[in-house]
This record gives sequence, structure tokens and C-alpha cells, in this order.
Amino acid sequence: MDISNLYGTWGLKRFWFTDNAGIEVDPLGTDPIGNLILGEDTHYAFTMMRKGRSTYQNGDVLGGTSEEKIEAAQGYVSFGGRWSLDYSTISFTVTYSLFPNWVGGRQRRHVNLENGLLLLQTLEPILMAGKMHKGAARWYKL
Repeated sequence: MDISNLYGTWGLKRFWFTDNAGIEVDPLGTDPIGNLILGEDTHYAFTMMRKGRSTYQNGDVLGGTSEEKIEAAQGYVSFGGRWSLDYSTISFTVTYSLFPNWVGGRQRRHVNLENGLLLLQTLEPILMAGKMHKGAARWYKL
């Protein structure tokens, strides 16, 4: 794969997980929004969210009730750092993440670019809601 085809900003089309029984789950709903920015300088930003998340009643960016914070976090995925490509595998070194367990680690995804759509799929299963799942995200070039 030519790495230059990956450079730029991608819009999120779909984000889903599949369990061992083949059941698919869209944790951010069927119409999520997000961007994947893959820089030529090897920096990246991976951000997505569920549309229609509730706003904080008090309007304080660092405030919110515990329930408001839980809902906001459950409807949001974000991580970033440096990236590299090795044949059809992209490696994301995680410098920051909403999910603190990923910070300092590496997330690897299988890459498939076809008909202008970028499909990233986890190589290793991810624990979600107590079950192991394979994850996938489909992106289109902005």
C-alpha cells in the first residue's frame, strides 16, 4: 500500500464491533461522527462520538454531574500520537486517550483502502462490555 494515499483527514462512516458469535454492535449508534487525521509528519488524531449526546445542565466545561460525565465519556472515543505503516498494518503509538489504559501503548489495525473507503480493523480482540470483540471503523476522505 502506498502510504501517501492515507495522508489527510478522513470522516467517519461507521464504527462497530463484532463478537465471537458474529453479532455486530455499534457502540456510538448507527450515525456516529468523527475524524481520523493522518499527517505526513507521522502524527495522528482519532476522534469519534455519538450524535445527540446530552449537554451539561450547568454549562461548565469542567463541571457536570457524575451521570452527565458518564454519558459523555461513553459516547466518545479519542486517542492520538504517532503512526506508522508496515505493508497493510497501521500502528498507532498512543500518547493520549480518553481510555487511560491505552496511553503509552500501541494499537494496531489492518488497513484496506478500496473505492475511496478506508477500513481499519483490529488485529487483536478488544474487551468491551465484558466480552471480546473485533473492532472496525470505515472512513471516507474529506
